[in-house]
Amino acid sequence: MNQTVVIFTEKITNRIEYIFDFIFSDFLGLKYEIVISKNIFDEYNGPKINFSNQFLEHEINFNVDEILLENDIRTTTNYSTLSEVGKCFYWLSRYEEYIAESYLFDEHQRFLGSDLDYSKPIVDLICMEIQKQISIKYSQLIFKERVFEQINTHDVDYAWKYLHHSPKIKIGSIAKKLLNANFREGKKQINVWLGKEKDPYATFDYLKDLARKYDVKTVFFWLLGDYSTFDKNHDWKNKNQKELINDVVRWATIGIHPSYESNKNVNLLQTEINRLELLTNKSVKKSRQHFIKLNFPQTYQQLLKSGIEEDYTMGFANRIGFRAGTSTPYKWFDLSRNEQTLLIIYPFVAMDVTLRNYMKLTTDEAINELKELKDTIKSVNGTFITLFHQSNLNEDWIGWRKVYESIFE
Repeated sequence: MNQTVVIFTEKITNRIEYIFDFIFSDFLGLKYEIVISKNIFDEYNGPKINFSNQFLEHEINFNVDEILLENDIRTTTNYSTLSEVGKCFYWLSRYEEYIAESYLFDEHQRFLGSDLDYSKPIVDLICMEIQKQISIKYSQLIFKERVFEQINTHDVDYAWKYLHHSPKIKIGSIAKKLLNANFREGKKQINVWLGKEKDPYATFDYLKDLARKYDVKTVFFWLLGDYSTFDKNHDWKNKNQKELINDVVRWATIGIHPSYESNKNVNLLQTEINRLELLTNKSVKKSRQHFIKLNFPQTYQQLLKSGIEEDYTMGFANRIGFRAGTSTPYKWFDLSRNEQTLLIIYPFVAMDVTLRNYMKLTTDEAINELKELKDTIKSVNGTFITLFHQSNLNEDWIGWRKVYESIFE
């Protein structure tokens, strides 16, 4: 049997080509050809699909939604009325975030989610159902063998809690503790300075041991912005930090953690990327936004301008789940320009801060949520990506090392 699937549609658009690329090529691993000639479609003897609003007897039929035929962005769209293919496009393009009301965003302009179900990788499930439908009619077709993958990611907002700060910050920090009569913490800080105790945020050896033991891909995103209200990292020229970064590069992958301020200034973004490249002598192609600040389409457009090829920001700050409805890395479609881009999106499903601070879960509850998410992703052979800050795996977060270790099981 011919392995090329011919798809008939009455109009070819950028949106249709994009969603077909994802479903048929990227997800199912099928070769396909789109035709607008009904005669060519009728005469083709191999596997074929009708993607039009005319029902063809004895064929696999999928309806076409108006949002796939248009070039603009509607102010309102009823998700429930969309076909399965249309729903996939709606999720992946993040159509809902372009048209969402202001109350669905927090004070940092982060999307909080709507009444859609983010608990399941709906896009992946739809693609699997499409595969099942095709395989029933064309049993000899060979589909892509999807393989479950796990990627552990970490945002480094602060490399150390007490060490290697400027004298001004050190004096201010200890003075504040003394004024507040926080003698216990003040003593700990002094002990760290004297080398009697380990810095609470220095958990990199612990992470390295686990990554090597379980052979799990690990990525660190490093904050190198200038000091500001929401960017309080070490100075990017700090020699100790440079040594630490280059030590981590030996066993993990490094990406840029663009600062809060850079989200609205592409020049700052490029500056921070240049800093990381200078420190590591390596090109920087991965990123995740600080504070999970992701605004469409500006954030991704800026990343593309700065040469970023992979971004890991697609997830929620306030909740867990599948923000884009998928656990499968995918190419970003720029709705504002109505075109597919080369930026690959790697969605994450849970963050430590979300589980503990937003959802107020106990460690056991967090472990159960993560296990359920991992099992769900395994069922679709997707990519299980979590976000844990290395600075949170310390004694202030009692029991959370147990939570982190649970994702390896």
